[in-house]
Amino acid sequence: MLILHIWASFLGLALGALVLLGRKGTRLHQLLGGMWVSLMAASALSSFWLGGGVLPLVGHFGPIHLLSLWMLVSLTLALIAISKGQIRGHQRWMQGAYFGLVGAFIGTLMPGRWVSTQLGIW
Repeated sequence: MLILHIWASFLGLALGALVLLGRKGTRLHQLLGGMWVSLMAASALSSFWLGGGVLPLVGHFGPIHLLSLWMLVSLTLALIAISKGQIRGHQRWMQGAYFGLVGAFIGTLMPGRWVSTQLGIW
């Protein structure tokens, strides 16, 4: 699960930036956006099998898992919005999802987190 989580998360960081910065409503936007949603769902779902590490809240779940929940809620509401033609709502939820991912990434760089220790940051 760790490898799936890492790959989906890092690819999602890059692809999400491309989708957010690119032209909206095109076939390419829809294709890349669909890929991004799939990566983010895989990242969020796989995180529940990984330990929270720092500040466990319940069992092995930590604060970082709240961002996984945020991601799943944001993705769902963004897809519902676009299916109803609510473009502005879709944009807001997708932006919120992406910034949640950025927040989760920053969280992995905090002291005691696996990524920060592997990168030798702390």
